[in-house]
Formats: sequence, C-alpha cells, structure tokens
Amino acid sequence: MGIDLTKLEKITPEQAGSVQFDSGLLVKNFNIEDFRQSLLDGQVGVVTKDSFGVNVNRETINILSDLNNVHFDYMEGLVTTKVTTQITFTLASMSITDLAMALGSATIDGDKITIKYEIAAADFQNLALILPLADGGYVIALIPKGYSTGGLSISTSKAAVGGLSCTVTGYKSLADNTIEPIELYRIANPDASLGSITVASAAGTTSGTTKLTITNYTKPAGATYVYKTASGTAPSVTYGQMPDYTWTEWDGTSDITAETGKKITVAAVGQNGALASGNATVTAHS
Repeated sequence: MGIDLTKLEKITPEQAGSVQFDSGLLVKNFNIEDFRQSLLDGQVGVVTKDSFGVNVNRETINILSDLNNVHFDYMEGLVTTKVTTQITFTLASMSITDLAMALGSATIDGDKITIKYEIAAADFQNLALILPLADGGYVIALIPKGYSTGGLSISTSKAAVGGLSCTVTGYKSLADNTIEPIELYRIANPDASLGSITVASAAGTTSGTTKLTITNYTKPAGATYVYKTASGTAPSVTYGQMPDYTWTEWDGTSDITAETGKKITVAAVGQNGALASGNATVTAHS
C-alpha cells in the first residue's frame, strides 16, 4: 500500500510522559499544599471501581450577534454565562457516609439513612480525583464544593463487586466567591530533577545588550527558552514549574537587553513546565 506509519509517529518524550494511565484515586477532604509536600502520603482514598470522569462545560453567548450590521461571530463578543463542572465515579464501598453522600442531602441516625429535602452547606463535599501519568506525575481534578446531583444508583451482578454510581457537581459559593467549581492541577514527578544549562554572557552588538551562549544542553522539540534578570541572587525555577509573566521568551540567539553585573537565568520550558535552567552574571555592551 505504500503507507509508512513511522512518518506519523511524531510524539515527543515529554508528550509520551503526559499520557494518563490507570484509574487513579478518589480522595475526600483534599488539600493541595499537603499533597505537594508528601504526595500520596496521608491521603485517604475511597474504594472505587471502573472508570472516573471529569467534565467541564462552558455556556456562552455572543453579545455582538444582535447588533445591526454584525453578520459574523466575533471573538471579542464572546461572554461566558455559565460553567458546569461534574465528576463521575463508582464506589465499591457502601458505608453509611457513602450512601448519604450519594443521596446529596440525608440524615444519619444509627444505621438509618433518611433523605433530607433542605440543602445545607454541610452537605457539600470536598472531593478530588488523582490521576497518574506515565512520567510519574499527576493530574488532579478538585471539586471544593461538590454536591451529588446524580442520585443514588446501585448495581450488582452475580459473582462480581457491586457499584454505587455517583455524579457530583461543583458549585461556587456566595459566602466565598473565590471558590471555583473545579480546580485542576498538573503535578510534576517528584523524583524528576531539573536539568542543567551552562550559560555564558558576553557583550552584545549594541549598547546595553548581552550575548548569551548556551552549551551542554540540547533543547527538546517543542520546548522554548525563557529568561529573567535580577540583582543579587539569580532567579530560580523548579522542575515542572511554569514560569510566570515576569519571565521573557527568548529565541536562543538574539541579544538581550540587560545590565552588567546583574544575574540572568535561562530556563528551558516544555508543555508541562521547566525542564532545565542555568544562570550567569551579565556582561553587557557599554
């Protein structure tokens, strides 16, 4: 047929490492800072089966559509009117608290669970899905204020584990408008280390510029360089950290405007954050 599939295999090692694998872990009362410090240590998972699901749907309107002489959809007119967030999972455990959570609002009296019709703040759950990645990192979908909107659905079959299917919807809060219906995190592999870049600075071609030379490092396909200067201590970045707006993208060859004596740090950044970095003391053209 003349088809060479190797020509289509253009995936980079970093992209391969971002592949999500296996079912993951469902955690209640999740705290992202505790997780960053100790990862799965201390996380109490809920017993689940089958697959997880994360869905975020945005509803929009275009406020320019009703104007006279506007005949097309323009991006400047797009406004978000609603964001709906849901996670789905199947519990294999059917504890009293699991059953009550699936009902959404319920009272527990001994071994009796009774549906409750009024909805209170205490009925909203903090739930997180922790999804492992091929490179040893994690994707975390956290719903700080989740409420079961899928009802209670139990399925059983002969010689198999039963399941309690749940759909939890995320909500904002009038009491604290900073709470979002969902928070997503991409946590780097804690065992991965930041690569080293050797950076040398020499006078640039015009006044006030420096010429940087990168050695002992080959930038991976798809990665970019960024730099940042500072007085005293050189700026730093950790593996997997995404440099913020204070860093400037660099093509790897152009002269950079910088002051002699300042510290400059260059970082190679991939789709999931910093891969390597190095620094030097600036020598600029006088």
